[in-house]
Amino acid sequence: MAKRNADNASARVKRAGGHEKNTGRGAEKSARQAGETRRAVPAEEAAAAAKAAKPKRRRSKGRRALRTVKIVLIVLLAVVIALGGLATWLGYRVSNNGKNLPNVFLDGIDVGGLSQEETLKKLNESGWDEQAATPLTVQLPVGVSFELDRREAGVALTAETAAKAAFRYGHGGNWYENLLRYGETYLSRVDVGLDFLTLNEDYVQERVREGLRDFAKATAPVEEAYTVDRENEQLRLVKGAGEAKIDEEKLLAAVKEALLAGETALDYRHIDNELTEPDFEAIYKELAVEPADAYFVDDGSFQVVDEVVGCSFDVAEAKTIWEKAALMDEVVIPLTITEPEVTGEALRGMLFRDVLGSQTTYFKSSSDNRINNIKLAASRINDVVLMPGESFSYNETIGQRTKEAGFLEAGAYADGEVVQEIGGGICQVSSTLYCATMFANLETVSRTNHYFRVDYLPIAYDATVSWPGPDFKFKNNREYPIKIVAYTGDDKSLTVEIHGTDVDGSYVELTNHQYVVYDTTYTDVVVGWGGQAVRHVYDKDGNWLEDIKEPYGIYNKHAEDIEWPAEKVAAESGSAVVETVGDDGGTVQWEGGSDDMDDDGETFAIIVG
Repeated sequence: MAKRNADNASARVKRAGGHEKNTGRGAEKSARQAGETRRAVPAEEAAAAAKAAKPKRRRSKGRRALRTVKIVLIVLLAVVIALGGLATWLGYRVSNNGKNLPNVFLDGIDVGGLSQEETLKKLNESGWDEQAATPLTVQLPVGVSFELDRREAGVALTAETAAKAAFRYGHGGNWYENLLRYGETYLSRVDVGLDFLTLNEDYVQERVREGLRDFAKATAPVEEAYTVDRENEQLRLVKGAGEAKIDEEKLLAAVKEALLAGETALDYRHIDNELTEPDFEAIYKELAVEPADAYFVDDGSFQVVDEVVGCSFDVAEAKTIWEKAALMDEVVIPLTITEPEVTGEALRGMLFRDVLGSQTTYFKSSSDNRINNIKLAASRINDVVLMPGESFSYNETIGQRTKEAGFLEAGAYADGEVVQEIGGGICQVSSTLYCATMFANLETVSRTNHYFRVDYLPIAYDATVSWPGPDFKFKNNREYPIKIVAYTGDDKSLTVEIHGTDVDGSYVELTNHQYVVYDTTYTDVVVGWGGQAVRHVYDKDGNWLEDIKEPYGIYNKHAEDIEWPAEKVAAESGSAVVETVGDDGGTVQWEGGSDDMDDDGETFAIIVG
């Protein structure tokens, strides 16, 4: 063991010797490098190093100061902890005493130190809820007003809510916050009536806008800013109507201020802009007019141009009245109204007011089919209106007579024979119409008599029709429109009337000229009759004005009614022909000669050869 220790020691010595050898060489080298380094160090660094070697004494003084600060901090911390504990104890007591804080008020009512139940009782005794329920009424110009519910607006509490709000002040936060509130109320009074309220901006703004909409309606222009009262002869204007404005922001601010101040009424009866005087000269140009009667315009549509009521006013007087009027007052300006003599209503009342001509015929012995055709044709011409200068065509109005159109077969004249024909009987309607037009003194345009005489009208008063011809046509040669009125009666009568406007009271009387027509070979055999209608026109006083002769025609006797001599049994009968009637109404032309017609309507004979 000793030997092993000795060997170890020897080994350590050897290692140490070797180390020292190396160290010697290294030391020499280090010394050389150090010498070079020392030679390179500046004087400033050397001075700093020397200074750093001194501060052992100062470090000792800093330790003593630090110990002093620590002691002070410890003392202060102890004080803070003590005060915190006191604050915590006081905050707990304040937060849990069940009473309102001292000097707490609700809208001027002292509720300090009261419980919630006591506060509620005091508020009820003061009429709190009644006051809270009273709305704020806002008065605007021209009688417009609106109200705001103070509770809905957020500026009023119920008694119960107010009592809770009073207690919540100083009891709603943590202990320390409640203690702070206690300190505030201890030093000065606190009114929490509004502290727990939040103004409902949206509600207030909407109520203000509704009030402004009502104001805009009440002051909107009427008939271009003025109204003409013709009955009372007044021009009426509202000063500021259509122009008066209320600034929404200003009104909103005033309403908010009134709500927060607890007011129940706000008078805002003024506008926020300057008014301009109406242009009375322009109104005069628009309104002033001379009176004029209503009249007809004959432009094809025959329209009535309404009357013009005369109107005028004094412009200078109007300005004076306007200047003296208060804001938003109704300004009444006198008008001079002059009524015309003829109004449009009266003129329209003249249309179709008079029966100018009328004729009634009967169909007592007619078949059902013929009655059907008469009624159908009458309905087709009923209510037809003709303007002045317009012509009427019977065929165009009735249309082609077909079964599809509702016409039935009935007796009619065709080629000198009585046959069954669709539409038979409508000639009674055209003939009755022809008579009515003559009595109405309308112009005959086209008319043809029947081949045989008819039994429902005197000779020459009829008008035959067929499709497509002959046709019956007449013209409205009067100043006003006319209307055909046709109807049938239960007594199997047909009446046609011409309605229009009788402007002069003139009237027509009808007569007819009739004469005998003899056969050309057997000159003593009567084969027919000639006939012509004449209108005799008189004024309203019965003075004759003129005679108007209607188209002339010949009516044949039925073959079985002609009394032929014995020698005629096998012979062919002659034909009577009349070519024209002279314009003088006194001469009848025929083949081989002529004869004069009497103007008094008496019957006379003509031999046609």
